[in-house]
Amino acid sequence: MQKSKILAFLLALVVSIVLWFYAVTVVNPDDTITISGISVQFEGTEALTSQGLMLTGGDSTKVSIKVSGRRSDLKELNNETVTAIADVTRIAASGSYQLSWSVVWPSTVATGDISETSRAPSRISVTVSDIKENPEVPIELEYTGEPKTGYMIDKSNLTLGTQSISVRGPAEEVNKIARAVVRVDVTDADALIDTDCPVVLLDKDGNGNELSLSQYVTSSADSVRVTIPILQYKDIKLNATLISGGGATSEDAEVTIEPSTLRVTGNTAVLDAMADELTIRTIDLAQITGTETFEGTPELPSGVTSRADSQTVKITVTLKGLVTKEFTVPTANILRKEAPAGMTFADQNVKITVRGRASVMSTLRMEDLTVTADFSRHYDAAAKQVELEVALPANVSTGVIGGPYTVQVSLSETDGGNTES
Repeated sequence: MQKSKILAFLLALVVSIVLWFYAVTVVNPDDTITISGISVQFEGTEALTSQGLMLTGGDSTKVSIKVSGRRSDLKELNNETVTAIADVTRIAASGSYQLSWSVVWPSTVATGDISETSRAPSRISVTVSDIKENPEVPIELEYTGEPKTGYMIDKSNLTLGTQSISVRGPAEEVNKIARAVVRVDVTDADALIDTDCPVVLLDKDGNGNELSLSQYVTSSADSVRVTIPILQYKDIKLNATLISGGGATSEDAEVTIEPSTLRVTGNTAVLDAMADELTIRTIDLAQITGTETFEGTPELPSGVTSRADSQTVKITVTLKGLVTKEFTVPTANILRKEAPAGMTFADQNVKITVRGRASVMSTLRMEDLTVTADFSRHYDAAAKQVELEVALPANVSTGVIGGPYTVQVSLSETDGGNTES
């Protein structure tokens, strides 16, 4: 029995030694590993912000380390459990810097059980920039394409979710921003457009190039709601009606209408019912000498809206190829109709202007004028004057201008009048 106990003890000792040797050499030996892709955390970024500074380079740096230790400890180490720390607290101005960094090990590993043998990079390169904020970058709306034929954009009633945005980031990038645009494709549109459109930032070089900015530039809105009414329209030709007179006809008149057409909107039924032309004004050519300009406002049917910038239409009429001649007609030659007894003309003659084409006017004589004073129709007793009627030969294209022509009259006292003119 004593001999058996000794043999059992020796066997247990041998087994223990073998197990210890196995554990030391096989189960948990010392080893060396390299951990790559370790993210760097920066301490003190709040201090940078308080000084109007921000990191704009190097903040996404990855580092790697080579460490030695027991295999059981090394199993706890990877680029998710190991952290690199860099301190930016001491940076006080924009520029490029080289920072030292330290390693934070997971709590499951005692720092004395592992050792760092090398690291890469030895220092971290970072860039620090001044912070710039533009609180009001104006937003403009740009269109691409054209609406469907017969439809238009109602620019007076379009809306943007916001008229401007604020932009914040590195000063060197924010300073390049001139304006912001949202671009809307209206190709073949025939109904209301209501959509969110991305905001595009453009540079200041005059070409309006789209800026490619870093992730450090942020804005108050990346997209804007845009509402654009699309309306059916019709272009109406504008004209004026000319009345011949004073020796002038439409053939003698040059007419300019600005604008020459008027764009109107409305529903399909109302637009289809409208004529293609609209008369703005009727003009008596007898009242025009040389060039005259008139203004008018188109009268539109109910449910039709003018889309002109100005609702006033200018009509310019110029008479060409006509000449005038003034005739001095003695009042003794004036025919009298139903003149009061004792009436006499206070004036010795009256000057009458006649207009027509040169070929006709060259042959016209004073004897061709018939001047009549019709007291039953044109006598003004209070003013003691009578309006004259001037007739020209029916076979000549001439007319009287500058009228109406009047003559003062005198009545004898025996007829209840007086001799004053």
